[in-house]
Amino acid sequence: MKKNIRALGIDDSYFTPHVPGDVELVGVVMRAPNYIEGIIKRKIKVDGLDSTEKIIDMLRTRFGRQIKVIFTQGMTFGGFNIVDIERIYRETSIPVIAVSRKMPDMERISHALKKHFEDWKLRIELLSRHNIERIKNGRFTIYVQYVGFDRGKVGEILKLFTVRGAIPEPLRVAHLIASALYFQESRGKP
Repeated sequence: MKKNIRALGIDDSYFTPHVPGDVELVGVVMRAPNYIEGIIKRKIKVDGLDSTEKIIDMLRTRFGRQIKVIFTQGMTFGGFNIVDIERIYRETSIPVIAVSRKMPDMERISHALKKHFEDWKLRIELLSRHNIERIKNGRFTIYVQYVGFDRGKVGEILKLFTVRGAIPEPLRVAHLIASALYFQESRGKP
């Protein structure tokens, strides 16, 4: 794989949990390691199930055919709008790496899904389809779920796009933009 590949990093804006409405989904197209080439924005439903379609739609833009990897900030956007990374890979042939700073508490998540959603079985299945793996990215530990690459390639791609810290630049920048859309300035860590 070339050193100057392009990635799409995706994060969501802030929102009020469990309140119906829309939330911004921000995609940053970046050439490794940190050259921003474009920004894509879509809206998804809070606690909906439309994030997968919206990410696939992002790939239908002029940037789509150049993307070689997709980074998502975890597996959920807009509350429990769970992304189907398997479907994205199946329909686009672009590998997906879902990145989290902390190990998700699957027991707590499962309890919340059972309590609030009639389709909780589907949502748990989407979250559980791929193992959550602990991986070193430089001197930091992060947690990933992925499809389209083997573990070695995931580590290589993370290293290629991480300038400093734990999080790949496309995700870090998507987070900054998404938080500014809500707070009028960037804040927090992805």
